[in-house]
Amino acid sequence: MNSRIEKELEILSSFYPKVTFIENGQWVLIEDYPIPLGLSWNRQQTNICFQIPLAYPGTPPYGFYVPVGILYEGSPPKNGYRESPDNKPPFPGTWGFFSWQHDTGWRATSDPQTGSNLLNFVRTFKDRFLEGS
Repeated sequence: MNSRIEKELEILSSFYPKVTFIENGQWVLIEDYPIPLGLSWNRQQTNICFQIPLAYPGTPPYGFYVPVGILYEGSPPKNGYRESPDNKPPFPGTWGFFSWQHDTGWRATSDPQTGSNLLNFVRTFKDRFLEGS
């Protein structure tokens, strides 16, 4: 694993203690990601995973996966979600994919603590959940 990703995983783990990294394919799993309270999702937390692109940090991560069965107001999400993604995560279970990107612009710097990083990306997942279906 390269030192940049190693440092960013340390930063990520300081906020989300259950982080698993699989070097083959550069997959990250976060267990028990909190879904903002007061929304109509059928879960208060969920496992989430995503893939770090090979050209990272020049190319930002895109999208995230959750175990199939997530519902908003009793139905599967409609906007930018599919239950049978082409790229399957290496973690157990069946996963659905949310099409999602870092909306505020990706500005990685040589120091991952001062520019865009994996923690910034993961924190934006909350914004997708706030959108609802």
